[in-house]
Amino acid sequence: MANGRIQNIHVSLRFYGNLKALLYQNHNQGKLKHILPEPTSVKDLIESCGVPHTEPDLILVNSKPVGFDHLIEGGERVSVYPFFHSFQHHSDGFLQPRGLNHPLFLVDVNLGKLARYLRLAGFDTSYSNDADDTGLIEQMIQEKRVLVTRDRKLLMHKVVTLGYLPRSDNAQIQLKEVLSRFDLFDKIKPYSRCINCNGLLRNVQKEEVLDQLEPLTKKHYEHFSKCGGCGQVYWAGSHRFRLPGSLKKILNI
Repeated sequence: MANGRIQNIHVSLRFYGNLKALLYQNHNQGKLKHILPEPTSVKDLIESCGVPHTEPDLILVNSKPVGFDHLIEGGERVSVYPFFHSFQHHSDGFLQPRGLNHPLFLVDVNLGKLARYLRLAGFDTSYSNDADDTGLIEQMIQEKRVLVTRDRKLLMHKVVTLGYLPRSDNAQIQLKEVLSRFDLFDKIKPYSRCINCNGLLRNVQKEEVLDQLEPLTKKHYEHFSKCGGCGQVYWAGSHRFRLPGSLKKILNI
């Protein structure tokens, strides 16, 4: 404060990679100028630009890596980088966890098709079409799940430690984004989970499920699996062949 007046804080930011698509305001190649009324944390600063704290993996202030609680006081140059698996610079400054070989996903109500695709790929994915924000946050904490949502305000909750905001409107592309972000392509196990309830499938003898089969299914198929949760019976029927070619390519099936 000078002469009784509050001095505004000026800060320069640059966002890289796919973080640029999340910015609220127009930008020049991810470059922004921000004016703040008072010192603020890096977390609050980047989220005021539209980028949830679950998205950046490295933040440099004046070329030095900082955490989300670092205080911005004025005149700084802030560089914000997305998650890069091959990015080795400032390895001690990474903000997002690594080595998530088998993450548990929690998908919000607007991404039902993505939830089914993740289950189709064999990943433990919780989904309910009537879950509210409070319920999602509570379940995420209790079950230590990765929150996947396009509601950036939901991801900005401080208690969210791991999440992802799909960029695309297309569920197949969203699946590819999630698999890429968490490096899961070699962990795919197609047809190992129920796409309806998320239960694990087990192979069963045909006789065990005979009373649940249609006449043509009984005639033409011999190998079946059954969900341990809801009891749904699966077999290599025409529905598998009707899967979009682009989805088969993603899942390598």
